[in-house]
Amino acid sequence: MPIAVEAWGPDYGGELDAGPMQASDDPPDTSCEGRPWEPVSPSGAPVAERDVAFVDGTRRMDARVFLFEAGEPPTPGVAGSVGVGAVVCALPNGGRAVAAAECVSLSVDRCLVLGNGRRLSLSAGPGLEFAAVPHPSDDLEQLAAAVHERMRQREAALAHELASNGRLVFLDGPLAKMRPGPVRVVAYVKSHNRRYLAPDEETILGRLRRGQRTPLFSFGEPRPRYSWYVRLCELGGGDHGWHGLVRCECPAALSLDGAVELADASAALLPRFASAPYWDPRAPQNLVPVAGLERRLRHLLGDRHLVDRMIRSAAARLGREGAA
Repeated sequence: MPIAVEAWGPDYGGELDAGPMQASDDPPDTSCEGRPWEPVSPSGAPVAERDVAFVDGTRRMDARVFLFEAGEPPTPGVAGSVGVGAVVCALPNGGRAVAAAECVSLSVDRCLVLGNGRRLSLSAGPGLEFAAVPHPSDDLEQLAAAVHERMRQREAALAHELASNGRLVFLDGPLAKMRPGPVRVVAYVKSHNRRYLAPDEETILGRLRRGQRTPLFSFGEPRPRYSWYVRLCELGGGDHGWHGLVRCECPAALSLDGAVELADASAALLPRFASAPYWDPRAPQNLVPVAGLERRLRHLLGDRHLVDRMIRSAAARLGREGAA
């Protein structure tokens, strides 16, 4: 009986959902590209840009908090930090080599998300200004999700800005928060917990080789977009058929020719930036520029223990001022 070993480190989940993958509620149109449902090899696909940008973010829950007021039950909240930025890679030879890579547009945003619509900001020190973010729920999971949502919104805004300046942009994560429009942004999803293809169409995934993609498939409302899968590495012994796959998306506002151009560019480029298992526990999907950006952003968020002490000190100070 064959057995496949999950490639990702167990602390990071996995490429493939451990439970049964849900079928999509929004079945796509797999005939939109008008080509046979076979692996596509974009050999020699031109890359017009001289550089490409990789956008990603990181977030951290710095503290769980409770707001106490006389005669009222405690209001829960979370203090969270969000870092967002991009790595721009110069491609002077049409994508055949990387001449230089530079982190740009790095930013850190901190927020205090309070439930029940309560609003309170917290100043914990220089660079530790937690902006007030009210939330209607008092569920801690939903409050933490609001920090994640804030990160996704900032990632999307940065991707849109960089694409508007003429770059080809790869966004780590789905397109869900992108503003509508024909922007040249390719979102890529590293892990898979939902099935979008019919069983007979899904068999193509195990046949993809490094640098190959599926034909495009498209979605209508509520999130119109083109999508496709790309294989980042060759399969080895003990690998399951989903190993090394990313699912990409681009806006449906682009023309079909524009979407095909981006799909070919992603299949030509992304494998060149794939990480290796000895270097990254989420290899190959956690691309080298993105992994480096994540480390830089985590550094900018500051030492977790120091931030925790500063928050506690600020909260104690606020309590004394309120009691005075």
